[in-house]
Amino acid sequence: MTYHLAMAIAGSQTMNVGTWLLPEDEDAFGLALRDTFPDAGWRCSPPGPPGLHPVHLHGSLANAMNCVDRGVQAFLHLPIGASPPSTVTLAEGVPPPAGPPVAAIMQLLRSTRRHDPCGTYCDHDARYQHPEGGVYFGAGRLAVRWFADEVGASAHEVLLRQTRAVRSALTATTRPARLEDEHGRRLTGHRIGPAAQAMVETMGVLLGRPGSQRFRLD
Repeated sequence: MTYHLAMAIAGSQTMNVGTWLLPEDEDAFGLALRDTFPDAGWRCSPPGPPGLHPVHLHGSLANAMNCVDRGVQAFLHLPIGASPPSTVTLAEGVPPPAGPPVAAIMQLLRSTRRHDPCGTYCDHDARYQHPEGGVYFGAGRLAVRWFADEVGASAHEVLLRQTRAVRSALTATTRPARLEDEHGRRLTGHRIGPAAQAMVETMGVLLGRPGSQRFRLD
């Protein structure tokens, strides 16, 4: 995972930032983003097949994440203020966006506390009695991709500018996650929220990436 805009696929513009955030870190990021973009709206991601539950456009990241129990991800429509697809319903109190159609969708995938060896989900609630040992904090991500030739030159420039501003809001509310694996190898380019870092340091929890990679904060 990288922390920059890159040409991951020919013709595409990609940002993919590995993150470790607790809900309070997400809230701080969402509020910082709203300071820059008051019209930023986040789409919830209900569980199950499309159409099983209504999809809402919320006025805050926190509301989108908490729309259906405890969500695992939320999506930011770009450009900011874009008109949502007809399949998306406005949450209560959210004014209808009057911008152009959605040109790109940014995902914030939630970090999750899990248990080895099978990666079973564990709740962030301190009252949750997880099995002894093997607990790790799996990485989430902030990611977006679009193709310049599909959105057009003008929209492409807007997406670049706004994506960098979103990334700046993340940088302002998180810290670099300096990681070291069991062999002493270091990994950089990820971000961790203050609350998440405090939890990891207090509980001695390892940080995880997809697969079996586990790290300690350096």
